Amino acid sequence: MCLIDDFFLNEDRIRRVLSGKIEGELHIDFAARQALETPTAPTAAEASIRAWMVAYSVMPRAKNLTKPVIDDLIKAIISYAPQMTSSITADSIRARHSEICTHCNTVNGIKIKDEHGVETDRDFTSMASKLLWLLHPDVVPILDSQARCATRVIARMSGKIETPGFLVDGRRGFVLDQYCAFLKLHDMCFSHLYAPIDAIIKKEFSSIFGGATRQNASITEANAKNQYGNHMTVIDQILWHLGSDIAVDGCNTKKARKRPTRKKPPKTAMSGSQRSN
Repeated sequence: MCLIDDFFLNEDRIRRVLSGKIEGELHIDFAARQALETPTAPTAAEASIRAWMVAYSVMPRAKNLTKPVIDDLIKAIISYAPQMTSSITADSIRARHSEICTHCNTVNGIKIKDEHGVETDRDFTSMASKLLWLLHPDVVPILDSQARCATRVIARMSGKIETPGFLVDGRRGFVLDQYCAFLKLHDMCFSHLYAPIDAIIKKEFSSIFGGATRQNASITEANAKNQYGNHMTVIDQILWHLGSDIAVDGCNTKKARKRPTRKKPPKTAMSGSQRSN
């Protein structure tokens, strides 16, 4: 579809996407990738992965997860680095992604437990896709709710998927493998744009890098290009923008802050000596 192709192949948009990544995220991505590819000091590596998880909104926030459990999850991710960093192809992404999710759920205390004590796997779909992108950015697309939503719309608008077509109905017991579906839709919608985007990046990257303000000036252009100089990163960031909320003037409301309530101590019969304390 011409409109969609023109949107993704706009050179100024690609320039702004890459400049924003270099200025805002390169120092975080570079440190996290180093921690997985060439781990040295454990404390520094764990700090880098923790910062990356927070920046990419994949840090589990459930109330029942203690700091030791989160610490063990970070250590498990680092220990699994050799399996994650080994070479990957488009055909092996899904299997590698599933292996990462399974490994993360082996961490003691990480699974979701209901009121009866029954445990189920925690959903690491987004985190696993982002870890794979971090280590294989030229092959792996990132799955998050915004990219997934935008890709669905583009698939329908471009005629890749019939509209309305077959809709997922959970009431009939149909469960969609979200990452599998996303990978296939991504290929259907954008594979014809991969080479043209790469050509624009190749032509523009040096000037983009030279004009960007970096939070870590020691990171070289080669390092930046290794992480961001590819069509996957550009498409991911554009999808993230397309699927995100829009700050419309006059439509913002202030979120009311909930005041903490003090629990009153239970009334008990006290002796005279207790009352005087």
